[in-house]
Amino acid sequence: ALQVHDAHEVAQCSSHPPGKHLIQLPEIQRQFLLVVPEEYAGSKTSGVQGVPLVLGFHGFSDSPWYLDLLMDFSKHISRYGWLGVLPFGLNQSKTNGLDGVDACCPQECLGECCRNTPKLRQKDDTACGWKDNQMDMKFVEAILRWTTQNSCADPYKVFATGFSNGAVFVNYLTCHATHLIRGFAPISGDTSQDHCEISGPISYVSMCGSSDDEAFCQYFVNASGTRLSLLNNCTGAGPDGAAIMTKKSATTSCRSWDSCPQENFVEICETQGLAHDVSGHLRPDNTSYIRPGSDLDFAEYIFQKFSLLVNGTMLFWGEPTHEQLHYKKSKWPPPHHEDHPYVRNGSIKLL
Repeated sequence: ALQVHDAHEVAQCSSHPPGKHLIQLPEIQRQFLLVVPEEYAGSKTSGVQGVPLVLGFHGFSDSPWYLDLLMDFSKHISRYGWLGVLPFGLNQSKTNGLDGVDACCPQECLGECCRNTPKLRQKDDTACGWKDNQMDMKFVEAILRWTTQNSCADPYKVFATGFSNGAVFVNYLTCHATHLIRGFAPISGDTSQDHCEISGPISYVSMCGSSDDEAFCQYFVNASGTRLSLLNNCTGAGPDGAAIMTKKSATTSCRSWDSCPQENFVEICETQGLAHDVSGHLRPDNTSYIRPGSDLDFAEYIFQKFSLLVNGTMLFWGEPTHEQLHYKKSKWPPPHHEDHPYVRNGSIKLL
């Protein structure tokens, strides 16, 4: 069940049950969905109590609900035991910052319709998006203050992803928020950046379809990767430190600069023939053309790449243990397990 909380309520991680919760920040007139997993990850190697946090920014004319279904965002959050945040963008007049769960939904699809079968708004002044980088940057800062004070999020394991206009903003954050965010994963949102600086080593992985017909990111994605590899002091395994191209499948290839400070990475991926969609996923409003099954599931790939940076802070890290394997060998057929039914029964199985 969706619960609404005022940002001034002080709560520990466990005070928010699993699910999505509307959090409002009256002091800046903004709101976001807090995505809480079924259970939280722990680190068996570092002993750190905090869990990773992933920010997901929706595209222009859609909503956090749309992005959640488009990327299986909540399912990935629960599978890893991390925390998620799905911020709401603003309309052109910036008047809907605290308009509740339907803030970015079209009038013909409110409530359960928007949450379960979301539709896009018209591309007009009522559509939500990320239009003011400086104002939205302050929103990100406020979100991270809230999560630090009111949840068990680890401020050193914060990641950001986004689609379309949300990815454009993630690329802006890549150049202006490296003191706050460790890893960035924009999808179909590369544009030319006039100015970019990073204050410390980061990780970056992006995706674009070769036939993107809305963001036209295919014309900028290679420049983004090259620029960030240089700023990040990364080199590839090719001649003179050039990036190497790896075919992930028949339809998806990635260029990577994987020799970076502090085990970071820079990688750009392209799915051949893909339009303005998330590789490996169909839009929840059935406006995508069906693609080959070989397309890299980029939403899943993002979480896999982020997992390289969390020092084992994820559910089931280190399992099965020696004791579990010994128990498995103790009988035949192997023992039956009924733990974690939310994983075993397929409710968050990633297909």
